[in-house]
Amino acid sequence: MNDATNAKRKRPFYGWWVVAGGFLLMATCYAVFVNCIPLFQAHVVQDMGMSVGQFNTGTALCTIVALFASLAIGKLIDVWDVRILGTITVLVAFAVLIALSAMSAYWQFLLCCILAGIVVVAGTRLLASVVVANWFTVKRGLAVSIALAGSGAGGVVLSPVTSAIIAGAGWRQAFLVLAFVCLVFGLQIIAATWRNKPEDKGLEPYGTHAGTPDEVSKGKAADAPVRVALGWKVVRKSAAFWVLVVGFVAMGVINGAIITNAVSSFTSVTVAGTAVVTGGHDTQWAGNVWAFYLFCVIICKISLGAIYDRFGLRPATLLGTATCLAAAVFLCFPTTDWGPILACLTFSFGTCMGTVCPPVMAVREFGKKDLGTVTGIITAFELFGSALGAVVSGLLFDAFFSFNPAWIMAFACSLVMGAALYASIGMARRLAERHAATGNDSAAG
Repeated sequence: MNDATNAKRKRPFYGWWVVAGGFLLMATCYAVFVNCIPLFQAHVVQDMGMSVGQFNTGTALCTIVALFASLAIGKLIDVWDVRILGTITVLVAFAVLIALSAMSAYWQFLLCCILAGIVVVAGTRLLASVVVANWFTVKRGLAVSIALAGSGAGGVVLSPVTSAIIAGAGWRQAFLVLAFVCLVFGLQIIAATWRNKPEDKGLEPYGTHAGTPDEVSKGKAADAPVRVALGWKVVRKSAAFWVLVVGFVAMGVINGAIITNAVSSFTSVTVAGTAVVTGGHDTQWAGNVWAFYLFCVIICKISLGAIYDRFGLRPATLLGTATCLAAAVFLCFPTTDWGPILACLTFSFGTCMGTVCPPVMAVREFGKKDLGTVTGIITAFELFGSALGAVVSGLLFDAFFSFNPAWIMAFACSLVMGAALYASIGMARRLAERHAATGNDSAAG
């Protein structure tokens, strides 16, 4: 063995640069448009003369557009250079945030939501998860969860900063600052280091590369990899996939309802000039609690990925379902200190099901063939659920001037989510076994 080979083996696996790019993309663009937007709700509603339902309709419109965009982006990831896709995503995020800082009419808010949905909301999570999944076989769950944990890390830093800017200089200045955060921190590693697949760098996925132990073959992984090339043409006709989709729609409803409204439920909302005291806490306290939630998200995303790798899909699904149920209960006590804090603690794990779960369950249940397409379609249905959750929760608040009906809806959807995701695991395994029995045993895991 020559010195060049030894030196090559001593270098860190290149895929970790891909993970770093995904982490920064999630920490900037995704964190701003998903984790920080709730901080603006009460202030934009008051200054722009909107209702909560109108604001939530805008965020839901963003999600609905992202639903359709994710179908296209999932396919593009399989055929386009992801450096181009990542660069476009960051530049659009920058432009939309600049426009939000200067908007003066409701239609402009809706237009910004549409533009953000087409590229940013659909692109960030899908790019980070699918590209990273392509680079790993062993430790795939951990790698994907580290990349997606960027949303929590970005939220921890940006939420208190955003709250402070809103309180001191107004929400327009906050949007402006966030625009430059995305541009400066979200672009460099993606443009320089991202590649679609290990083969583009003359490498193999982590776990099959020379010198890397194959933990799957040694029995250290809880879920056996799918060894048949199922592909979208097979998957789309299976009951396992559509049961999985039901679970992701329910998951989206939970995230859409809770993420959109949680911060406002801790404080108060002014509708048509009338202040509705929901939780009674001040803006800074709510921002700090939300930052605590986002800090917990970092730990929980990485933990969830490790749980998937070590214990498998079923235990992770049960734990995620239990934490979503607990969060819905704790949110019903917003006037206390412990209610919001415990809700954020438990939901910080439950919400990770919405980001870590799609690529991991897709590849564990159906294999790597057409992974971008399958994950894109799953993500589209989850986004549909998120839009539905945001709109219905807003309408429920406008009807009852309370967020508790929305939390009851989230509780019910948590039960549906857990049952559907759990059922899909066994159904998918039987699908793979039937397909293998036909003689098509191409490696796909």
